Formats: sequence, structure tokens, C-alpha cells
Amino acid sequence: MAGFEIYSEKTDLDELFDMDFEEMAMEALQEAAPILEESVKSAVRASIQHEGDSELVKSMKANKPKRAKNGAYIVNVTPKGYSKIKTYHAKKGNRKYPVSNALKAIWKEYGIAGRQPPSPFLAKATNDAKNDVLNTIQRKFDEKAGGG
Repeated sequence: MAGFEIYSEKTDLDELFDMDFEEMAMEALQEAAPILEESVKSAVRASIQHEGDSELVKSMKANKPKRAKNGAYIVNVTPKGYSKIKTYHAKKGNRKYPVSNALKAIWKEYGIAGRQPPSPFLAKATNDAKNDVLNTIQRKFDEKAGGG
């Protein structure tokens, strides 16, 4: 879903600024995550066409910041859980399965061929949050590095 990343090659930022870069990155992302989460919720809310999608807004949650295998510090906002309203009917038999909110988000973003046009929200959400997130990260860096 939506996310921001901070890349850190092997540099001497810790020594240069007399700070723990990993701690700063994690704290910055922790503060920036609610901004992105609210932006995603707002974009999904704007794309809702019927009541069944309102639970999709509530399901959007920011994960804890973490360091990825490639060295980037990341936080993602993703839908959690299953729909309480929408079910998927098996092709064989009468079984019904709850639809995950992640699948509902994919349907909303890309549409369903011949049944539902796409209603993209991810690009809008990340673009709307970008400046506020970058300002939050910059503020946290200045605070930790003694700048500003």
C-alpha cells in the first residue's frame, strides 16, 4: 500500500552529527506515520461510492517503522482484517468466505474488469502527505542533529 522510505548507505552520519542515525530514522518515521495514515484514510473516504466500503477506511493502519533488508527505514499504511459485510462465494458449493480489506483496497485501486471501474487513491494519498511527512522528518533530524 502506501509507504515512505529513508535510505541509509554506510555513511558516518552518526559521527558527523554526533547522533544515532537509526534511532533518529525510527523516531522520525514514528512521528510521520500518522500523517500518512490520515492521508490514506482521507483518500479512501473520498473514493467511497457505497456504505460497504466505509469499513475499509477504518481498517487502514500504519505498521511500526522497521529497517528493510536493503537498509531502508520504512513504514507502511495497509488495510487490516476482513470485511464484516462483503463475502466471496466459492464457485463450487455454498461456502462463503470473508473478503480481506486488502483485497477490497486492490479492487478499489485497480477496479474489477467489466464490473467496477478503478478509483485510485494511493497516489493521491502519498502526494497529499509528502510535504508534511518530509517536514516532520526534517524537523526530527534538526532536533537530533542540533540544527535548525
